[in-house]
Amino acid sequence: MQKIINIKSAEPGIGMKWLLVNKAEVKAVRVQLEPHQVSEDCVVDAPVLLFVFAGKGRLIVEDEVFSLQEGDVTVVPPGKTRHLEAGEANFQLLAVQSHQADKSCGLCALLESCVSLKD
Repeated sequence: MQKIINIKSAEPGIGMKWLLVNKAEVKAVRVQLEPHQVSEDCVVDAPVLLFVFAGKGRLIVEDEVFSLQEGDVTVVPPGKTRHLEAGEANFQLLAVQSHQADKSCGLCALLESCVSLKD
């Protein structure tokens, strides 16, 4: 049976993440950072698709900085250290990843490494 999920009205999860899809082949998580919040650095051995559905922010991959805004879609390449930074307002994204990623990475375990706050 096909499951339809509205990413804007999904029930809140713990902290800044909501697990939307958790199947054998794919995982999708809604991520929300409050204004000026910064996620921890993380790296995973599979690509991750990011879709921005609200706000503006930045994606930092290694030494490159990418500005993101509502409607943008990008794929973070595997094996690259990255983190997210929110702009002046809430920064909301959908992160989609194959379950074929290395299970030792926190990203595969609910994408926690990329959505926990830096100290």
